[in-house]
Amino acid sequence: MNISQILKQEIRRFKTPSSILDVQVLLALVLKKSKEFILSHPEFKLTKNQTEKYQRLNIRRANGEPVAYLVGQKEFYGLNFMVNKNVLIPRPETELIIDEVIQLVTSRQSPTIIDVGTGSGCIAITLKKLLPKAEIIAIDKSKSALSVAKINATTHKTKIKFVHNDLLNKITKIKPAIIVANLPYVTNQEIKTSPDLKFEPLVALAGGKTGLDLYEKLFSQIIKLKISPQVIICEIGQPHWRQAIKLAQKYFPGSNIEIKPDLAGKNRVLFIHIISMH
Repeated sequence: MNISQILKQEIRRFKTPSSILDVQVLLALVLKKSKEFILSHPEFKLTKNQTEKYQRLNIRRANGEPVAYLVGQKEFYGLNFMVNKNVLIPRPETELIIDEVIQLVTSRQSPTIIDVGTGSGCIAITLKKLLPKAEIIAIDKSKSALSVAKINATTHKTKIKFVHNDLLNKITKIKPAIIVANLPYVTNQEIKTSPDLKFEPLVALAGGKTGLDLYEKLFSQIIKLKISPQVIICEIGQPHWRQAIKLAQKYFPGSNIEIKPDLAGKNRVLFIHIISMH
């Protein structure tokens, strides 16, 4: 079969633009070519081994395994990041955290920014690329995730301090200007009813009964810091935004608290500008 025949076959089967895009990505992986090559060489014929490899990958994709895990990488804010089963796949909506920080900080400033629950390191590394003078500290409780993040930091030639820790537990010496967090926020019930999430690490998804359990734990740790951050920026689940505001008001009374929507209009980012904690 050639590229054109495979694409036509997939169009008949799935009839969705995202599925066709996935097929193009898999073909590029199998042929070790760029996506541009796939689009410009429809007559290119696959060998028997290449066809078999593509078919194996496509079966896994059809069974729900994310293409990012099949190819071992995912783009985030224009950068490619290695991903595997130990880390959550970066989502486009998480790029909003980057946007919010960039609005607060110029490339000439050198604040300390803590990325809590760094996973693949996509937030921390992107911020370091855009804000080279900032001190970036990336924390995760998963050693496996930190291993992936360190590889990504090396790939992108960024100097980041990685810390193996349970959120901010027992951290007292750091003086953060900004804390960012994309912690697990999927409720136990949502996980049960979302089979498409079964391939990603549960530890990176499970936000407990309310979807905000880990954020409450984080906020309780932040108020114990000797020097409070100026800003906290968190990604949250759309159904939990009202509860997120109440939680922020509980721990940071008097602060400016906002919920900001993603490009789909879903309430996605909790923004807390702390007036005073101490």
